Amino acid sequence: MPSSFVSVFCKRVSCPSSQTLLAFRRSRLAYPEKGYVEGHLASCDFCNAELQLLTLHRNEAEEYAFAEMPTQLRRLAQSLLRRGSIPFQSFARLREKHPA
Repeated sequence: MPSSFVSVFCKRVSCPSSQTLLAFRRSRLAYPEKGYVEGHLASCDFCNAELQLLTLHRNEAEEYAFAEMPTQLRRLAQSLLRRGSIPFQSFARLREKHPA
């Protein structure tokens, strides 16, 4: 078979992202994008394989909330960072004197 007819099994620039495929699997895409993904899957073995892999992805809670850093802790961190690595050098010297 000529090399021009050999299909390379890899993700291409035109392939939807993994996040888009996961959203497609979870039925969270609007029609224009959903139609594009359906059409793409009809001709892309790589994305079909990736979609099968993503069906094993059971974690439905993809949203993460970051906790607000307490004001006092933020001020302490800023203070330490302004001083440079002095506190860390002291810690390193302490560890040298008392190895674990």
